[in-house]
Amino acid sequence: MKFDLAKFYRFCSELRVDAKEVGVIPLSNLLGTQKYVMDEIAKGLENDIHYFVTLKGRQLGITTISLALDLYWLFTHSGLQATMVTDTEENKEMFRSTLGMYVEGLPKQWKIPIVPPNNRNLMTLKNRSRFFYQVAGVRSKGTLGRGKAITYLHGTETSSWGDEEGLASLLASLAETNPNRFYHFESTARGFNMFHDMYMTAKKARTQCAIFCGWWRNEAYACPDDSDVFRVYWDGRVAPEEREWTRDIKQLYDFTITPNQLAWWRWKMAEVIQDDALMYQEFPPTEDYAFIMSGSAFFSISRCTDMMRYARDQQPKYYRYVMSDNFHQTEVIETNDKLATLTVWEEPHDSAYYVIGADPAYGSSDWADRFALQVFRCYADGLEQVAEFVTPEMTTYQFAWVIAHLAGAYKNSTLNLEVNGPGQAVINELKNLRRQAASLGGDVGRGLMNVFGSMKQYIWRKNDNLSGISSSIGWLTTASTKERMLAYFKDSFERGNLAIRSTDLLDEMKSIRRQKGDIAAEGRKKDDLVISTALACAAYAEQVQPILLAAKITRKVSEVQETFTPEQIIGQRTVSNYLKRIGIFGVTPR
Repeated sequence: MKFDLAKFYRFCSELRVDAKEVGVIPLSNLLGTQKYVMDEIAKGLENDIHYFVTLKGRQLGITTISLALDLYWLFTHSGLQATMVTDTEENKEMFRSTLGMYVEGLPKQWKIPIVPPNNRNLMTLKNRSRFFYQVAGVRSKGTLGRGKAITYLHGTETSSWGDEEGLASLLASLAETNPNRFYHFESTARGFNMFHDMYMTAKKARTQCAIFCGWWRNEAYACPDDSDVFRVYWDGRVAPEEREWTRDIKQLYDFTITPNQLAWWRWKMAEVIQDDALMYQEFPPTEDYAFIMSGSAFFSISRCTDMMRYARDQQPKYYRYVMSDNFHQTEVIETNDKLATLTVWEEPHDSAYYVIGADPAYGSSDWADRFALQVFRCYADGLEQVAEFVTPEMTTYQFAWVIAHLAGAYKNSTLNLEVNGPGQAVINELKNLRRQAASLGGDVGRGLMNVFGSMKQYIWRKNDNLSGISSSIGWLTTASTKERMLAYFKDSFERGNLAIRSTDLLDEMKSIRRQKGDIAAEGRKKDDLVISTALACAAYAEQVQPILLAAKITRKVSEVQETFTPEQIIGQRTVSNYLKRIGIFGVTPR
């Protein structure tokens, strides 16, 4: 769809707005922030994208230009069922008044007459387009979009909406094929809420567009060289934390922050906002800072951003498990990234060592509603992520089968399983499989026995247990043991010894906060992938790395070992062959 930006800007120049700093002016001298968002929308429409989610800072003029777009779209397209959804009744009335003043000041050549009914809930135009005013509210009602077929939607301050059921109802009412359809949600961030989920979905979706508009795109947010504020707040040096996000802005958005902008940032922080977390929320330098509300980030945001660039360059293969009534009839088929439950970056090497962290649904917390498993290749000097499994649609016995499959594929592996709650059922099913292997006989039975022969269990012991004697396997998560395993994870990551290839895992890591003595994902964010990785890191640090250090098996040594043929690695071939037979690797795409 072609969106004529020049024509839209001519329309905007006929509108009158109340500017905060200078009073009533025509909407002609647009801010850089407003032009940027409109440019991104125009690009999206040309690529047949009609659904936009804009994450913005405060006072960037995005709502103002979006209201202008509401009117323009109604005037240029007849027969639309359009709606604007606000967070509060007060904002609804304010924006309705703004639209009324827009219409009142337009010359005749741009104006479509308003006809009855026209009231506080509805504006009707002579071209048969109708514009409904709705309020999402901060409490759940589930009534948004009921009885309406919507072809145009403007949702504002979506992060403050409290009606999750209502949002689902609203999205269900949207037209899917109308060539003139347009849907735009714009909001500041307020933690990990519905809007965060919408923005992250838009980033990954093929039919949606996520737009981040930083404060630094507003030309007004910079102090002139001759101002007192500039002389006070610019000392010629960039603070370490400022250096992190200015570097990120340059790398992510190809924008260079000036001393004048840094002086403005420092003044705004010191004399107006006076709170670091709130400043990042209201005026985020990057999208990663926007959703941080309270507490301190457990993992370095800058380090996560650097690793994200590495992760996005990786080219994994995607698989999906097809479960059957029996373990040995389970299939794994190649698929796309949207349907996959298993992502593989590196297929197994017979000479390699691995750790597997496995967290059953609801194993580590009541929020952890997915089965998650991570496979890392181990060296004396670090770890590399080679596979990731995650899904909410599974039973504990099926998760045990996945563990057995992957432990058989990635031989010489140490499994660390979270044994709280459902973890015990997973252990019982693994024992069951071992018993079945003995009774099955034949190639299947022997192959299954080799799977268990190649897998070691993490042995739980207290840190002060010098005897090394323990009768329990797996990891029991408590407040202290959670901090212990997350500390292993953080240390390896911050020191650059842990290569992460999963963008989903890195997204989860950014939400982990230390607050009031607890380390957890903030708001409604999940931490299943983080916990399964921490389990793998704990097993590596306590049981695998000491062995590899003693044997001096570094990355360089492992590269040499990979030149060996499978026949040269005695006794290791049966597991790989077995996994190929049941369809783990070397499968045919479907």
